[in-house]
Formats: sequence, structure tokens, C-alpha cells
Amino acid sequence: MTAAREAIFAKIEELLNAISGVNEVERMPSGDPATFPALHIWDEGQRPEQAEAGVTEYGMTFNIDGYVQAAGGSAAHTALNALHSSMVQALVTEPPIGGLVDEITEGVMNVSIAPLASKRRLAFTAEFTVNFPTNRGNPDAI
Repeated sequence: MTAAREAIFAKIEELLNAISGVNEVERMPSGDPATFPALHIWDEGQRPEQAEAGVTEYGMTFNIDGYVQAAGGSAAHTALNALHSSMVQALVTEPPIGGLVDEITEGVMNVSIAPLASKRRLAFTAEFTVNFPTNRGNPDAI
């Protein structure tokens, strides 16, 4: 069986790859994006939230980094806001993450600039937490 975490991350990757106009989606990348706009997925770990007879409920956090480039600051900021909106719309759905999780919660979003880049590049980091159950002692079973 596929681990519940893997199934969830694979679905997140699939949902982000379906966003029109995004040129790169990568999970746990080893470097900066090669093409723009880009979305990178970061696993920030999990914690057990509660346990009942036969079930453990986990809270798992992941971040999405979004990257855009444009000729100027206003154009880059407009592109960044559009990419963020598309990403949220792709992930925060009913049922959440294709029904693999009970709940998805959007957290903090921070914006940054690449000050020495040859083109205007902006990025955001958006935090999400999902809650999902597994059979107690079996992280493969959702």
C-alpha cells in the first residue's frame, strides 16, 4: 500500500500541475526554479492530533513556494497575486485534496523579492495544514 502521506502529496502535486500557465511544479526541489511561474512543495512534517480506538488523526503541514518573474515590480506583483489565487483555488476544495483528508486549513502567506536577480522576481511562501486519519499503527491506511 502507499503511505497516506505519499498519497496526499501526490494528489497535491497533481492538483498544482493542473493549474493553467504554471511551467514548473516540483516536490522537495534541490534548487531554485528553472522556469517561471513555478510552484514548489515542501513537507514540513506531521504530528498526531488525537487518537481514538483504532484511529490516529494527524495534522500535517506543508508549504507551497510560488515564483514569478516579470519586467517590472507591478507586473510581477500582479502575476504573484494571480498565481497565489490559482494555487489556493486548486487546493482548498470540497472534498479537500480529492477526499484524502478531512480538512485543509490555509495559514500564513509571506512575500519576498529576489533583489539581485537580472529580472524582477517575486516569491511567496504559503502554509497549509491538512488533517487526516489512519488506522492506528498503520500509516498506509486512510
